[in-house]
Amino acid sequence: MDLNDMSLSKSEYDRSAYFYDEIMNSFKMDFSFYRDLTEILKPKSILEPGCGMGRLFPMFMPEAKAITGLDLSDSMLSQGRRYYAECHDEQVQIEFIHADMCAYEIDKKYDLIVFALSVLKHLDTGEKRLQALRNAKKHLHPDGFIVIDQAPFLYASVSTDWIDAENSLVADWVPDSDVLNGYQWKKTVQGDTDTLHWRYLDAGKTSFATQFTTYRYDVEALIKHLTQLDMRHEWLLTEWGVNGLRGHGKRFIGVASHPGQTRRLKQKVVEKVLQRNERLWSDHHLYLANKEASQSF
Repeated sequence: MDLNDMSLSKSEYDRSAYFYDEIMNSFKMDFSFYRDLTEILKPKSILEPGCGMGRLFPMFMPEAKAITGLDLSDSMLSQGRRYYAECHDEQVQIEFIHADMCAYEIDKKYDLIVFALSVLKHLDTGEKRLQALRNAKKHLHPDGFIVIDQAPFLYASVSTDWIDAENSLVADWVPDSDVLNGYQWKKTVQGDTDTLHWRYLDAGKTSFATQFTTYRYDVEALIKHLTQLDMRHEWLLTEWGVNGLRGHGKRFIGVASHPGQTRRLKQKVVEKVLQRNERLWSDHHLYLANKEASQSF
């Protein structure tokens, strides 16, 4: 993919780097999953395309010796480099690379490759997504795994009006919901274009606004792409935490690997999920339905 012909996501994330650092970089809803997975797999090398500032890197660091993050946003990469230059464990090699997830070339094979938080939705065609997965397979160690967390839509599958973030599913994603005071989000869904809007209200006036444009990517299409690439897959969860064990979620949280891989992970993942007993939703309407049901008892 030509770097001069990329989707809207790069420029949008560059403009929103401060907001990403303040709000989105504090999202913790998938932390337990990645902490558990790295404990199970014990990967020594991890690659994350679309890494942003390296939000997930602390989940990887207890096991990994080398972490490589790829992103197209210069602002995100710069902030990530500054942060980890000051804070990271010197025993872990951390590298940020400005690169397109469809076209990078690294002379290395990785034990674990991570596509987190529906990052493949930032690619606007099926061919680009297929190429991103193909490139990941190319960089995957023969015994390694690609972990994919993918939902067709962000936050909600239909357009919404403005929603107070502190009274939405997002409140369960951050360590302290007070950080969300004044923030609102809404969704605009037009055809396959899935746009997430955020704003901050100060005395009733918008003092900050940003948006992130992504594109619908159904789980069935993802599985079809993995099959085209002759990769075996294992669907672990349909949602973060124990809600993902009941099949009520809308996500594919699972792994893909080379066809010769015989290791199965679901049993160990389920054991850890049950131990943690975390209850999270990534779809606002499922969140509301569950909240109403729990209040009726």
